[in-house]
Amino acid sequence: MEEKTIMCTCGHVNPPGTQLCQSCGKLINDDYDKKKTTDIMRYDGSAVRSKTKNKTLLDKVWNFFASVKTGVTLLVITVIASAIGTLFPQQYFIPLGQDPATFYKEKYGSLGYLYYKLGLDNLYTSWWFLILLAIVAFSIIAASIDRGVPLFKSLKNQRVKKHPSFFKRQRITLETRDQTSVEAITKILTSKKYKVRVEDGHILAEKGRLSRYGPYINHAGLIILLFGSMFRFMPALYVDEFVGVAEGETKAIPGTKNEYYIKNNQFIFEQYNQDSKSNINSKSADASMNKIAKNYESKVTIYKNTADTSIVGSKPKLTKLKDDSIRVNHPAKFAQFGLYQNSFDQSTLKTMTFKVIDNESQKQIGKTLTVNLDNPTKHYKISNDINVNLRNYAPDFDSVAANGTLNTKSPIPNNPAFVFEVVDPNHKEYSLLKIRSHQDISKNNQYSIKFVNATNKTTTYLTVKKDLTLPILFAGFTIFLLGLAVGSYINHRRIWINTNDGLMVAAHTNKNYFGLKQEMNTMFESIGLPNVRDKYETEEENNER
Repeated sequence: MEEKTIMCTCGHVNPPGTQLCQSCGKLINDDYDKKKTTDIMRYDGSAVRSKTKNKTLLDKVWNFFASVKTGVTLLVITVIASAIGTLFPQQYFIPLGQDPATFYKEKYGSLGYLYYKLGLDNLYTSWWFLILLAIVAFSIIAASIDRGVPLFKSLKNQRVKKHPSFFKRQRITLETRDQTSVEAITKILTSKKYKVRVEDGHILAEKGRLSRYGPYINHAGLIILLFGSMFRFMPALYVDEFVGVAEGETKAIPGTKNEYYIKNNQFIFEQYNQDSKSNINSKSADASMNKIAKNYESKVTIYKNTADTSIVGSKPKLTKLKDDSIRVNHPAKFAQFGLYQNSFDQSTLKTMTFKVIDNESQKQIGKTLTVNLDNPTKHYKISNDINVNLRNYAPDFDSVAANGTLNTKSPIPNNPAFVFEVVDPNHKEYSLLKIRSHQDISKNNQYSIKFVNATNKTTTYLTVKKDLTLPILFAGFTIFLLGLAVGSYINHRRIWINTNDGLMVAAHTNKNYFGLKQEMNTMFESIGLPNVRDKYETEEENNER
């Protein structure tokens, strides 16, 4: 069943739920509290959908999300959820290579472990947080449409003529028998930047209408900010990854779908001199306290893969894009990506050097052998008649299997172990070498293999960034600030004047009635009219008496 339209005594047919006649401004809803002038004038008496329709399920859903109370509640929940995400570091910020469960438990105890188990370590990328942002955005949109559309229509279709009861209901009024020409009133109003409309002795003067749209401009900015935040979860628009590249290594750049590769040509690490000036006597201080990084820099080459990346397992065909240098706050940029210097690691073993010792003479035989731990060579010739063969190798030694092979925990050389075969013209013998440990596998070995030294490799860690959402976020924030300025510093002022049979004046503003009253008194005094009356001030004066 459709709701009935409301016909005013002036003959104008108004939509259901209208409080003030759209034509003459007369109050046409007797059930409404006539004292709530401000509430009626907020939307110029127009019908707000959420206040008039509540029958179907769609109406109820719309009314729920269009409610200011619902919007505020959702914003409070979002703020609380965001605050919870800052109690402990998000998983993105924990040290590279660490197990999140172990990190949170060891660092923050049972509360940290519960934080991890509840998934709060990835709160801002969780499905429920994204849904919450979407619901907040929908609530803002619903509230804006529910109130903004009726307001826009009522202000766009304002009538100049108003019913006498409309004048009496306004806060600022004036009724006098003094006569003043319409031309004089129009001239003084125009000089104060009012837009003036005249119709049969009735005058409507208005300025600052943009102020009424300030909250809706705010809402538009917030919606853009929310969508910009949600767009950050789309890989096509936002990438924030890490890549670790050892010196001499070439690796695909994450987030580029193997379209781009990077080679670490050289890593440079510089420190300030330990005798450098400081706020204390540096010579008397611990020298380690003065080892402050001066510069760490990656010399890299960026390649583009011209092979068809849609074919799984296809070998990359790399075309050099450019050589570049990456320093802190000085990224290397290519396409829509940026590579930022994050950190470095010099603790990983690169090579280990050994020597062969004659057990009887305890002298070194031949030259040393150097094993590349990433890609070890199988055969080493140390003299004319002695060769050393690498029979087995475990980068991160765990145990010896039943078949005699070495088990490894990981491919990273954290705890390397080797099985060497020493071959001379007369026999072969085998030895197991681990860090700080040597064990003969064969009996009565003639030779021993001893550790000489090791070198470490430097791995540079880079942050891969791609952010196409920044213009969206910047636009949303700018629009939000613009709406804030419009709503705060502009006043919407309207003055209605009826010059027929004396002079009847009424005025309304969305804020600063004192300023409006002073402006009107100044204007009216210049054309010989009395001061206007503020209904609220008059009531206060009467109450004091």
